[in-house]
Amino acid sequence: MFKKLLIGLSAVAAVAAGTGLYLTRDTAPTHPVLKASALPPLIPTRAFYADPRSAFGYVASSNGSLVAFQQASIFGRSITVQEVATKKTIAEFPGDLSGYRWHPTKHLLRFIHKGNEWEADPKSPEPENWTRTSPISLSGWWIIQGYPTDDTLPALVLGKRNNREHPHLWHVSQDGVTAEIITKGTSKTQSWLLDENDTPLLRIDSLDTATLRLVRSTENGWEKLIDIHINDTFQPVSNVRADGTVLVRSSRGRDKVALVSFDTKTAEETVLIENPDEDVGGTTALTYAREPDFIRMGTNTHEKVALTERGQVFLDILAEFPQPFSLGATATTASGRYVTQAISPQSKSFVYLLIDLQEKRYEVLGEYHFRRFKDHLVQPEVVTFTARDGLEIPAVLTMPKDVAGPIPFIVFIHGGPAGQVGPDYGHGTQFLVNRGYGVLSVNFRGSIGFGKEFQAKGYREFGRAMQDDIADAALWLVDQGMADTDALVAMGMSYGGYSAALAMTRDPGLFDAAIVEFPMLDAEFQTKHHPGFWNNSLETWTRYFGDIDVPEDVDKMQRFSPSDRIARLHGPMLVLGGQKDQITAIQQVRNFETDAHMAGKDVQVHYFPNAGHGVRHWRDKLRQARLREDFLAKTVGGRSGGYEFVEDAPDFID
Repeated sequence: MFKKLLIGLSAVAAVAAGTGLYLTRDTAPTHPVLKASALPPLIPTRAFYADPRSAFGYVASSNGSLVAFQQASIFGRSITVQEVATKKTIAEFPGDLSGYRWHPTKHLLRFIHKGNEWEADPKSPEPENWTRTSPISLSGWWIIQGYPTDDTLPALVLGKRNNREHPHLWHVSQDGVTAEIITKGTSKTQSWLLDENDTPLLRIDSLDTATLRLVRSTENGWEKLIDIHINDTFQPVSNVRADGTVLVRSSRGRDKVALVSFDTKTAEETVLIENPDEDVGGTTALTYAREPDFIRMGTNTHEKVALTERGQVFLDILAEFPQPFSLGATATTASGRYVTQAISPQSKSFVYLLIDLQEKRYEVLGEYHFRRFKDHLVQPEVVTFTARDGLEIPAVLTMPKDVAGPIPFIVFIHGGPAGQVGPDYGHGTQFLVNRGYGVLSVNFRGSIGFGKEFQAKGYREFGRAMQDDIADAALWLVDQGMADTDALVAMGMSYGGYSAALAMTRDPGLFDAAIVEFPMLDAEFQTKHHPGFWNNSLETWTRYFGDIDVPEDVDKMQRFSPSDRIARLHGPMLVLGGQKDQITAIQQVRNFETDAHMAGKDVQVHYFPNAGHGVRHWRDKLRQARLREDFLAKTVGGRSGGYEFVEDAPDFID
């Protein structure tokens, strides 16, 4: 291993030497306001996306003495096991493990590897010493639904014995040998709600593409309780409790999602927590039991409310950090005493904590490598602007440090379109802001998180009112004196890529360039050739884009597709596509590229051979970032990291 490391370092040095004398070729901004500004130091692109020192994903053993986490290195990622007290590394496992966690009481690591679950002693981490613990009899497929809290309890598993039967709910012994069926599923079953003894009391079935049915277990079998329409949110977040109620995020009978107590016999809801301005957000459980301990109050607020005493202890500990803070991954131990938590105070990248809920204290396990640049990062701000029809549109504004005057601005468009964006830490946004750009991330009508009425205003309004919100965002930035009218960029991925491309064909002269990533470019094609796993929820798509069997709807798909408006394309565009994209087929990008070049349009296209609907590998992330910054520097005048020597790193440096 040591010899291999020396070879690797020599290769990297040779790469650097081969570029002349450059490890990087930073380029200064050309936009006059940015040239005159005292921008913070340029953070290298490799520091954002190719730094081998990153460590994250901490999970603690039941007694809190060991942690497992993902550790990057020059040769790739590994799962590292370390002693908390000494920081001593005691084992390394392959980096492609998933779902890693600890045995309920012993220092044995459990994980998924190549389709099977395994258990391993960190003192003997070699694969030949692993013990397979997959459910032996569930060879069709299986997914763990609930982890055991001690040595004697079974795991709760959703699975099937073969591909010909429906998935059922099982109790499976921790060694995988014994499997006992709890309740049988049907072709329509989505999930079950259990009590604290794992007795199924409620079942959620898919009645049709627009309706879920909640059925209740009775002496006469399963009987209908309520039907839930697709326009309503109904998300159970707890088990069935002793009093026969379930905690649910629900918008039944109201515009905004609230946390309610749902009576499993009468179907009545009692509102416990609500936010008049937006939907209440997700809940977090700090134990293996499905009982939430705190709730986020919404998309555009950092406020969190405790639901249990344990949750209050947790939030009191985090209150010691600079406010506001956003939360990353949370992992709890089987004992419920320890929690590992990623936290980003004031959007300064992540700190990783080991929290002892019993002793009401914490210790820092580490910091994300990027946090060394924390003084150059900025805090996002929640803003609103008024659309042309009077609707208030929420957005998140992120501005470069020490800049005054109209600057190049990016209007970022989230995907979905039933998505949302909030003021949490955004690594990609910080990258763009460090290059000198302002970023306005828009929750256009149709976004989730702001009530049913706000979302419904986006239905069938693609290319029209939804797109008006994007144009009005740009006009608002100019009117506020923040954006240079000659340096506006539309940017987005998936639906956001569609909208960014449409912005360059619908509003002549407003946007000066667009970055279009893994996009839908032909709404008719996308509707006809959607991925198969959309079939059970296709009504969600139809609400926004219409029915492929309705001629009037197809006409709108054609009229408001970038692929049918190439003649109107009025500025440069960067398009990124994944050749293995299973969401938005790459044919859309290829057809668009061919037609745009035939029409003489300024369209730059890059294909990622190993990427799907977005990039995952560090090489692809680095390449994506480099394409972005060079395109933006050329078109609207920000600065760029230029060449990075790791772009030419040998393939074995993975």
